Amino acid sequence: MAEITKKHHEPDPDNSAHVSHERSDIDIFQIVGYGVGLVVLCLVTVVLGWGVFAFLAKRESDKNPVETTTMVKERQKLPPEPRLSGVAKGTAARPVPPHVELEELKHSEDLILGNYGWVDSAKGIARVPVSVAIDMVLQKGLPSKPSVAGANGGYRSIPSDASGGTTFEKISQ
Repeated sequence: MAEITKKHHEPDPDNSAHVSHERSDIDIFQIVGYGVGLVVLCLVTVVLGWGVFAFLAKRESDKNPVETTTMVKERQKLPPEPRLSGVAKGTAARPVPPHVELEELKHSEDLILGNYGWVDSAKGIARVPVSVAIDMVLQKGLPSKPSVAGANGGYRSIPSDASGGTTFEKISQ
């Protein structure tokens, strides 16, 4: 095997004195001129765009003059009934901010969902709090209706925890 006597990454000590970069490769004035031209072009584009938008806005405002007195009068009017939001119930046209209206709605829903009450007292249907209803379902389980005997070839489906709700059981006749 031949031995390598000269490593490629080390400079040759004999020729390093006259090695230099090529000064004609980069013209700094061309680069600066290109950058200045690019900035000027961007500024001209922005000014032209602003001018076009100002022209179009003026043309549109000339076609549709604004009647401020009519707008001020109409702004105070409420829409006809039924109003969906914006006015407190039982008050004379008092505007209500949406966040206040949302808080009132959440409070009224929490009162319904968290307390006992009658849905239909004549039929004996009552409302229970959600936490109580969850405990009742955990204790009793969900209601299920077994299939008719013999409908599935002598099998009926019964609820099961492990099978996602249905298991087939052979009916003895």
